[in-house]
Amino acid sequence: MLGRHRIAKRQLELSDLKRFVAGADVFSKQSDGTTVAAQYAKLGVSLKVANMDRINGWAEILHRFGDPDAGVKPTMFVHRRCARLLECLPSLQHDPNRPEDVLKVDADDEGIGGDDAVDACRYLVATKGRELRLRKLSGL
Repeated sequence: MLGRHRIAKRQLELSDLKRFVAGADVFSKQSDGTTVAAQYAKLGVSLKVANMDRINGWAEILHRFGDPDAGVKPTMFVHRRCARLLECLPSLQHDPNRPEDVLKVDADDEGIGGDDAVDACRYLVATKGRELRLRKLSGL
């Protein structure tokens, strides 16, 4: 994926990326005593635990999408290449037991479906401050 993007006429490299977040399960010890996070660290990717606060994470996403009817401009945009995220977002439903939360949807046995894409978006938004930075990438 890094090879598809360029910054200042050069290929994007791992060192250009500032933040890597992952769910808490990536830091859990496996049967051999290692963690997925440790495997990534050996490859030079230092993972941080994502903010797992679902309620405030979803609230932040809603805030960033703005409210055009009320004159509140969005501060978050989803690129068309994020196909799975664009597919998942409209199908989200409120959790009937916790209306301020979104109903969790797991992938089926073949790995199809589920809400992993929106969870990844929520991790990013909940873990990152509201500072806006625009960076033009080429190769899209």
